[in-house]
Amino acid sequence: MGTYKLKCLLLGDAAVGKTSLIKKFIKGSFARDYKMTIGCDIFTKDITIGEGQDLITLSIWDIAGQERFKFFRSSFYRGAAGALVVFDLTRYPTFNPNVVNWIREAWSHTGRIPICLIGNKADLVNMRSVRGNDAQKFSDTVPCPYIETSAKEGQNVDEAFSALAEVMLQTMKQKGV
Repeated sequence: MGTYKLKCLLLGDAAVGKTSLIKKFIKGSFARDYKMTIGCDIFTKDITIGEGQDLITLSIWDIAGQERFKFFRSSFYRGAAGALVVFDLTRYPTFNPNVVNWIREAWSHTGRIPICLIGNKADLVNMRSVRGNDAQKFSDTVPCPYIETSAKEGQNVDEAFSALAEVMLQTMKQKGV
């Protein structure tokens, strides 16, 4: 059993549900209306993962998705061990081409940190514009896990953060850190 502190980023376009995912994960709550994230908001949560029951303190950085904040986002990437790259299942451009843009931006500042691709708003079935198999095929090419979530319903929210934490921890242990 080990104790670790890992910095993870939430990346993605504005209004894809990054803040909603964090609030559901940390507080178990969901609100329909959130104020736009300006710059970056930071949250922490302790989780236990793995057979060895490693205790991980996640430092979760909710990074503003608006293009106008791009010029100062680079400072928030420093020290990141992984990222959830979030897109909105009801808005196709947030997936293609924008997921690729987010991954490129992150990796240009961090190197090839582990990522998990998150398709959010899975509860809006009738509004869906991104097919799950398209997102899965893309994640297979990265390669990275792909998880569909609903911050509103709580679907796979804990699983998304846990999956990233596991991949970050494995990567860190492989590097001998």
